[in-house]
Amino acid sequence: MALGDSITAGVAANGAVVDDGGYRGTLGTLLARNGVPVQFVGTRSDYSAAIRNRAHEGWPGYVLRSFPDDPGPGQLYGALTKRAIETGHPDLILLMAGTNDLMRLQRNVPGYTMPNVLNSMDLLLAQIFDLDPTVRVIVAPVVESPRVSTDNVTRFDNGLAPIVAAYAKRGDRITLADGMESSVPRDRAHFPDGIHPSGSGGYADVAHIWLRAIEQVTNAQTATSVTKQ
Repeated sequence: MALGDSITAGVAANGAVVDDGGYRGTLGTLLARNGVPVQFVGTRSDYSAAIRNRAHEGWPGYVLRSFPDDPGPGQLYGALTKRAIETGHPDLILLMAGTNDLMRLQRNVPGYTMPNVLNSMDLLLAQIFDLDPTVRVIVAPVVESPRVSTDNVTRFDNGLAPIVAAYAKRGDRITLADGMESSVPRDRAHFPDGIHPSGSGGYADVAHIWLRAIEQVTNAQTATSVTKQ
């Protein structure tokens, strides 16, 4: 299950609708080419007409958690994630979100402080593991969308590591997608609208980081299985 905002959906510059699924289309192709059989699950299938695995949980404009002064179209935490997991029953969740929260933080919208945004991610992860303690989650730092300051991106991405480590320490199946934060060059060629990495192979760069993270999990699981035998 690909869970996140418009970058997960695969939106092009300025909200344009495309049909290749953004990183999801490339990732599905790469996984198939590498002999990893997967079925994407989710309640949405838009932005995906040209690809085989169309299902996703990418929600354009959504924040991790809403605050009243600028709630946006909606939030991932709460009913949305509950419905997604109970409907899709994913084995693995690819979670990348927070860009919309950071854009509100940058505008000084009340509620969207860095501690609150990171706590929103913590609450979302707690909900996911409460709903399914056996699910595997890979959390990705957000890419460096130019409309978000480098400082805020770095602070958020660095703040994810201790959150993920705390869940891993208690036994949850969770890892970070290392390298996602620097996977796409921070320029207009890759981010035509300053938000979405829809130019110059930006979504493909994202897909390759997801592929590496999935392969690392697969290899770790295989090694554990061999050891137990």
